Parts: sequence; C-alpha cells; structure tokens
Amino acid sequence: MARAQTWSQYNDHNTIKYLIGITPQGSVSFISKGPGGRTSEKYVKNKVKIPLFTKGRKQLSAIDVESSRAIANVRIHVERVIGLLRNKYTMLQDIVSIDYLITDTDSKPIIDKIVTISCALTNCCEYAVTSD
Repeated sequence: MARAQTWSQYNDHNTIKYLIGITPQGSVSFISKGPGGRTSEKYVKNKVKIPLFTKGRKQLSAIDVESSRAIANVRIHVERVIGLLRNKYTMLQDIVSIDYLITDTDSKPIIDKIVTISCALTNCCEYAVTSD
C-alpha cells in the first residue's frame, strides 16, 4: 500500500512531498503531513499562492506583475530554507527505506517525525533568510 501511494512516475521511484511554510525571519512555521509522491503538485500547493503565468495572454497586467514579483521574492526564501534543511540533514536527500512510512502508536509515519525534528533543529540554527 505504501509503495503504491508514494510511487512517482515523474521521478521513477517512491517519493514523499511536504509543504513547508516559513516566517519572515526564515524559521519553519508549518509542515504538512507527507502525502505520497502520487499526490499532484496542484494538490500539495492548493493553499499556496504562486506567481501568475500568462496562460495564453500576451502579458500580465501591472497589478498581476507586482503581485507575482512579491510572491516570487518570498518563494526564494522558502527555497533557501528547504535547501538548508536538505543540505544539513542529508538523509532528506537520499532514498529512504519504505519502512519509514510505517506508523507507530500515534499513527504518524516515522518519516514525518524525522522531517518535523529536522525542521525544529534547523530553527535552532542561523537563519537562512537575512534581514536587510
């Protein structure tokens, strides 16, 4: 069951995706449950604002351009925090055992606990986002 839920055709192996939110200072403030790799990007990002695309229009309006620019600037910081997290805890870069999807007594998969603890430890380190 776990293999079927986490198989990613795109990556050609089992994957888990997390949605991570950060504070303006770069601390991790939200971590989603780890839905399987079959979960579409659209589903994972359904609560996230993303920059607009022209989608058949010749260009975006001035308001849409400014909105997209602001969102893109914030996303850069989120990507920095995720990069810091993955570089510091290399286990999150590698392929992990399917056993990490096993739930224990509180019905939370072991990999979710690992990601949560990694984020908490990252919050104890220097911030990835610097104040200007």
